[in-house]
Amino acid sequence: MSVERFTRMDDEQLGRVVRSLAPLLRTPDAPDVAASVTAAIRAGQRPRRRLSRPVRLAILVGAILVLLATAAVAARFVIDVGGIRIEPPPTTSVSASNPPLTGPAFGEPTTLSAGGREAGIDPVVPQALGKPDRVWIARGDEPGSILLAMAWRPRPGLPRISGTPYGASLIEVRGDAELVAKTVDPRYVQVSHGVYWIAVPHEVELLTGGTTRVFEVTGNTLIWRDGDLALRLETDLPRGDAVGIAGLPG
Repeated sequence: MSVERFTRMDDEQLGRVVRSLAPLLRTPDAPDVAASVTAAIRAGQRPRRRLSRPVRLAILVGAILVLLATAAVAARFVIDVGGIRIEPPPTTSVSASNPPLTGPAFGEPTTLSAGGREAGIDPVVPQALGKPDRVWIARGDEPGSILLAMAWRPRPGLPRISGTPYGASLIEVRGDAELVAKTVDPRYVQVSHGVYWIAVPHEVELLTGGTTRVFEVTGNTLIWRDGDLALRLETDLPRGDAVGIAGLPG
């Protein structure tokens, strides 16, 4: 039995499996060993009790199944940060294209002021990055769901993200309508005070314009919430630097 098999189960089925493990972990009633322990102590020996081979085997099998079930639960863990969602990779993956930092992939080119007005937000622009070099806007399927994206060219202290012409990108999503979905093993997501850090290559889905587009992510990603905005910052910098750019407590 594999993690994949557990993962395909719904919550009720997984619960039944976990409950069924209980008999495997039961051991026979302990015999009265007081006399043998007393004799061993008097003889200057350390008393030891050995489990029978069937009991040891049952415990081992039970432990393995518990670990598999636990891994399956972890593989199904989902994090919602407003309009940004972090979820495990699907069993079948859609072919990903290049990072969404070139051409119209992020949406329609716009300006910071015009994009903010259309999105109905006051865009969060990290002071450490300054005015963005590019701005895009994209609309979701639900009324009022809008994604505003920015990008900055590389410069000293802001290295280029592999496979892109930029050193940083920032996506801002208002409300709870899901517009961005990141697929990554939850074990690689570091969480601290509502801030999520992903430092492994993964995929991101942009759910805008009535379509779902899948892109490869090569940079490090920081995700957090600011009021009714969900934000996603991608850079090639380590976590401490990215947190500093976002203006978040370390």
